[in-house]
Amino acid sequence: MTDAQWGGLPAPVVVRPPTWMRWLGPPLLLGTWVLFLSPVVLAVRERDWMAHVRDSGLGVGGALVGWFILAVLLVVIPPAIKVLLTYRTVLDAGGVDPPLGRARVDLGEVRKIRWVPQGGPVNAANRPERFEVISEQSGLVARVARGEADWGATQAVLRHWARQRPEIVEDEPTAAALAGGSIDS
Repeated sequence: MTDAQWGGLPAPVVVRPPTWMRWLGPPLLLGTWVLFLSPVVLAVRERDWMAHVRDSGLGVGGALVGWFILAVLLVVIPPAIKVLLTYRTVLDAGGVDPPLGRARVDLGEVRKIRWVPQGGPVNAANRPERFEVISEQSGLVARVARGEADWGATQAVLRHWARQRPEIVEDEPTAAALAGGSIDS
């Protein structure tokens, strides 16, 4: 939708994990979880908590470490699947809906928009340019990297915010990135 179709307001921007990750991640994680459940089933069926390592030479210490790691993974994987399927950040004309059930941050609570150029001290090639939205109370509430969402729509929403509250754009590189120009830093 264009700005005119939204009554002059920019279209909302939804940031989610990549589609391939949302389609492949849950089945792979679920398969891994079922695989990790097999020692539990074996231990229950054999009525022996060391059944899966009995003849391996690991001993009691190895079995305890293995059970601890297994327990952590069996507890962590289901919430990881839920997060992968439900994670989303929405930027709209009125503010940000941060991910994972955090409270909405209205435009009036936003302290700063910051553009961060591609790169960084580590793994620079895999750190695309991005915008970060920072609020007074919550700190960093949204990060939108090029490629995670429609870059033009993201710029449109943030430009709308900058027109409403010019003080949230504190530096020239951010202003230039919002204007859509190229930035050399």
